[in-house]
Amino acid sequence: MNHTNNSPAPVVLSVAGFDPSGGAGIAADLKTFAAHNCYGVAAITALTVQNTRGASKVKAVDPGVLKESLRALLDDANIKAVKIGMLANRANVEVVREMLAANPALPAVLDPVMRSATGTELLDAEGIEALRSSLLSRVTVVTPNLAEAAALTSLKVENVESMKAAAAKILELGAKAVVVTGGHLEKATDVYLTATEGETFVADHVKPDNTHGTGCTFSSAIAANLALGRQLRDAVMLAKAYVTEAIRKSYAVGPGRVPLNHLYRMQQSQRAIEHAPAVPETVS
Repeated sequence: MNHTNNSPAPVVLSVAGFDPSGGAGIAADLKTFAAHNCYGVAAITALTVQNTRGASKVKAVDPGVLKESLRALLDDANIKAVKIGMLANRANVEVVREMLAANPALPAVLDPVMRSATGTELLDAEGIEALRSSLLSRVTVVTPNLAEAAALTSLKVENVESMKAAAAKILELGAKAVVVTGGHLEKATDVYLTATEGETFVADHVKPDNTHGTGCTFSSAIAANLALGRQLRDAVMLAKAYVTEAIRKSYAVGPGRVPLNHLYRMQQSQRAIEHAPAVPETVS
């Protein structure tokens, strides 16, 4: 078998659901990995019927198939980090728990997806409890939004102070680090907390309606930065900057919610090439 001498890109694994519209889930993760010069591989946890106007149906992948997919990928590639998104049910949560237990040194980012923006259930009640009791303690960082932080902690989470309280409670539940994301606040505010450090990151809203897939993209950008060898705080800051610009460069692909432009960096590079001055011919 031929192997080139090209420098390898870090391999990052996404374990998540499939959004056919490409704005969230596996598709968003793979585009985000590529935008960070990483190679993405994926194990699908669920299929959805979905477009820009919302998700209407979810079909969980058989947990045995998910387990075999994870085993095949981990046995094959030198995976540097994993992003965990929608899991659909308790059985899939258990499969992922087993995978993390068998690979304790693997950096893992958990986006605890529970419900779509239009209200479709993406993780059942037993799955939420299993996630709380068995996954939080096994990942590098967990990245809930306001509603997910409230579901994990049974607290009312609606402002920066309550975000900080929820982050502290999630650490008490066993998490090593947490970023509570507040994209729907007056300012786009994220609360980062570990056992030894805490910080609040604030940014202005940019195209506030163009946010389909922000949670998926943020967590996968953190995973990509961890795969590239960056420290967690730096990975979080860089991920927030990337998401902000991906929102700024977003454009409508349907009549509903507008997804992020995950590949804006590549488009900028292409435009720079197209507008570069012509190279003069050499005369011998």
